[in-house]
Amino acid sequence: MFEPIPEPSVSSDYLRIKENEKHRIRIMGTSKDPASFIQGWEAWGNDNKPVRAQYELGKPCPQSLKEIDREGKPKLFWMFTVWHVDLEKPMVFEVTQSTIKTPILAYAKNPAWGDPSNYVLEIGRTGSGLETEYTVIAEPPSKPPPKAITDAMKDAMIDLRVILDGEHDGNPFGALGFMPATAPANDQANIQQLREQSKPIPMGEDEESLNSVGSVALDAITNLKAAQAKSTGAVQDDIPY
Repeated sequence: MFEPIPEPSVSSDYLRIKENEKHRIRIMGTSKDPASFIQGWEAWGNDNKPVRAQYELGKPCPQSLKEIDREGKPKLFWMFTVWHVDLEKPMVFEVTQSTIKTPILAYAKNPAWGDPSNYVLEIGRTGSGLETEYTVIAEPPSKPPPKAITDAMKDAMIDLRVILDGEHDGNPFGALGFMPATAPANDQANIQQLREQSKPIPMGEDEESLNSVGSVALDAITNLKAAQAKSTGAVQDDIPY
């Protein structure tokens, strides 16, 4: 009988929390690494497709997005990489709800919890429409993620900057770990070649921080720093991770 193994879709790598669901995750993205965390404005037009622009500190939402959005009120979003504890896989999570953002920030600023990559967050949802409610609960203990998780995040080679660059069909999965506009191609063969040719890079404090959350391969750190230096956007000062 002809029964191919079902193939996963790109959307399956995005975390969607449906009514009466609970998901346990570690937040692996960090605002120190724009490949793993982006913050921006999101508008939804009549074609039911999102249009996004990077958030810039102190600047209002672009008028062009307000004109596109069907309600005239684009939302501020966070998008970051996570490790899904129960599915045991890297995923991308987009958050616009203040009822999720606020408790995440509260845990991150609490010395007893700190860096969200160090503990599991259970995020749940009940209700729908205007009756939707979210819960965010941190699970003890608080300690750095195992090496197996940080390695898996590196291997995923997720680069969220493609969401904003207008190229690559907005697909951040399998990116090469540096600004996609500099990449000649976005395929697994090139990724493997990069790994095989890479050499150890001496790590300073910044590199250790990036490595601890498994955001990009070490051989891409130099390129990431260059990309950060050229970036015109900024992340809000109250984002602590």
